[in-house]
Amino acid sequence: MCRFFALAARELYDAKEWFTALRKAAQNDPTMPKGRSEASHKDGWGTAAFTQNRLIFYKSPSCIWNDCMANVIAENLKPPMAVVAHARKASKGMPLGVGAAHPFALHLRSGEILFVAQNGGVNIEKTQELCKKKPGDNNVDSFVYSVALAEIVEEKGLKDALTELHRELENREAIRHMANTASLLVEKRESSWSFELGVVRHVLDETLLEYGELYWLRDDNLFAVASSTLARLLGDRFKMKPMERNEVIVVKAEDLSYECSPL
Repeated sequence: MCRFFALAARELYDAKEWFTALRKAAQNDPTMPKGRSEASHKDGWGTAAFTQNRLIFYKSPSCIWNDCMANVIAENLKPPMAVVAHARKASKGMPLGVGAAHPFALHLRSGEILFVAQNGGVNIEKTQELCKKKPGDNNVDSFVYSVALAEIVEEKGLKDALTELHRELENREAIRHMANTASLLVEKRESSWSFELGVVRHVLDETLLEYGELYWLRDDNLFAVASSTLARLLGDRFKMKPMERNEVIVVKAEDLSYECSPL
């Protein structure tokens, strides 16, 4: 169980608000499902950002509310930019440490870089069956998911890859309750670099809707998606709406136009 946000901005924008909301949501999450021993997401955090033709990638095993790097990174994000940030609460039995923190970075044969963060979980064995190159043992389930996604992205692009993978995982009954995902694909286009931002809302257990719903907003200069706890914290400043259905959304860097694909 985790919290995340993903956003893209074309004009001057203060990312500190979003990192502050992530910090607060991670430290005390009132929407945490019943049965959890504590209402925090303390098992590491990380972020990947593309800003003014630069790439920032940072992961830590520490809880985000004790890490000053969140503010440092936010201060260095200038538009045009895209960012994915994630605070982790490890599932029982999953590895801990900086390597297990999200997002995961995968280098594609084309030279592109794919960053993946997830809230929820997938069955490792069933997901590994979809990987041509099998990940090693003792990996986080979301990393195995990321490997499977990267292989399809190389063939079909981000939107079709996310759609195909999530449909296949659901068909194989490989999703444990929910598998909300945020991804950032950084790619070379002619003489410059660009990005696509992909988000998946995939909630199968309706008892988790308060916790698992994703909220989103879009205007001419900003596109953002956030976990429910963050949306509550940002409510006075941003009017985010629930996505309400399982779907894939992929945003283009050039004009923040987006395409949707239902699941």
